[in-house]
Amino acid sequence: MKKTVYCSDVDGTLARQGYFLTEDTLALVHEMVDADINFTIVTGRFLSRSLPVMQQLKLKIPAFCLSGALAYDCANERILKVWPIKAEVAKTVAERLQTLKHNVLAAVYHPQENRCKLCFNWVKNPQPFPMDNVNELGYLHDEIVTAENIIPLMEEGQCIFLDMAGDEGTMKTAYGLVRDIEGIKVFLHESPHNKGLWVLDIVAENSGKGNAIQWMKEYMGAEESVGFGDHYNDLPMLLAADIGCTMAEAPEDLKQAVDLVLPAAPNCVPDYIMAKEGLR
Repeated sequence: MKKTVYCSDVDGTLARQGYFLTEDTLALVHEMVDADINFTIVTGRFLSRSLPVMQQLKLKIPAFCLSGALAYDCANERILKVWPIKAEVAKTVAERLQTLKHNVLAAVYHPQENRCKLCFNWVKNPQPFPMDNVNELGYLHDEIVTAENIIPLMEEGQCIFLDMAGDEGTMKTAYGLVRDIEGIKVFLHESPHNKGLWVLDIVAENSGKGNAIQWMKEYMGAEESVGFGDHYNDLPMLLAADIGCTMAEAPEDLKQAVDLVLPAAPNCVPDYIMAKEGLR
């Protein structure tokens, strides 16, 4: 049997009922991990919001957050690798986005401390959200730092991810401001779980979910990769995978672009993997 690495999106894919994983899903993933199946997650969540999922799933191999911009070593509980945006490119992106007078987020990696800071230029509803994950050095993952201009904060480390969220018109305007900048990948999509909320994600040109699954395949010495996702932001991973799988609820054009549409079942991802690996 081929050595295969399986990479799954979380929200709407592995977590079929919303943001949280069910006990049934956790039990099935634990069975897969105990059987040494190479399963991991590739999510758009921040590290602090991804860590509880990694821990719940009891993952053994590296996992990805920030849409593939950061690889986390689950076994040794530390950031393994990041894919930074070039400093001048990140500055240009931030300068253009900040002209919209809208909330902009930059995830900045500080290599000397092996942690990230979330840098916000809060201009609307300045309500920092709580973080409670501390690494082995005692540093808080995703420490929140706010400033009217986030560029000086970005220059203190390596910017690996920029993000905006808002109404369709504002986000399409933001997309138009940055889509022609060389050195980045830009993803604009409507949230599948919050209708009317549009999200703009920006990573380095050599980063993203597609790079994540290719990197994992090489890192694990696998002969085959299988990707799972439910929306347009997952498409780079599904196309980069040897087998790209999407959900029954996915947009029709996304279904046409991938290799396989899974049944509309609560645990379609682990069910597929276990059947493919001969555990069912």
